[in-house]
Amino acid sequence: MTETPSLVGTWQLVSFMAPDGTGGLRPYWDDRAAGLIVYTPDGRVSAQVYDARRRRLGTPWERVSPAAAQTAFVGMASYYGRYRVDASRSTVTHVIEGAMSPDWIGTELVRGYRFLTRDRVELRVLTTADGQSAADSVLVWERVGA
Repeated sequence: MTETPSLVGTWQLVSFMAPDGTGGLRPYWDDRAAGLIVYTPDGRVSAQVYDARRRRLGTPWERVSPAAAQTAFVGMASYYGRYRVDASRSTVTHVIEGAMSPDWIGTELVRGYRFLTRDRVELRVLTTADGQSAADSVLVWERVGA
């Protein structure tokens, strides 16, 4: 009997694809997306994705110019909170408690999941932080820890 894979563990971002407007997908942030998502056994989630092309700030982050801060901010997304899995619908809902964008706090991000292998999972963005249906961006993650 084969054990059903679990989301619990640490996952590194392999690819981040976004709709291209023609029904296909294109790499988001070119092919330079980086990130980590962690699901704990007690229902906690922490996620960070970054545009690896972001330039160094060259100064402590507290003293950067508004333009440099905006560029850095636009090239990232990070949050933490709780999660719940609905195996019958193959969805995982991230309930946001803290985030890089204060507007996300208190929202729910719904992701469709599909295991490509035991240690590789695809998360499809189903809803945005404002609860709207999303355009189906797809993130593929590879397990790097249990």
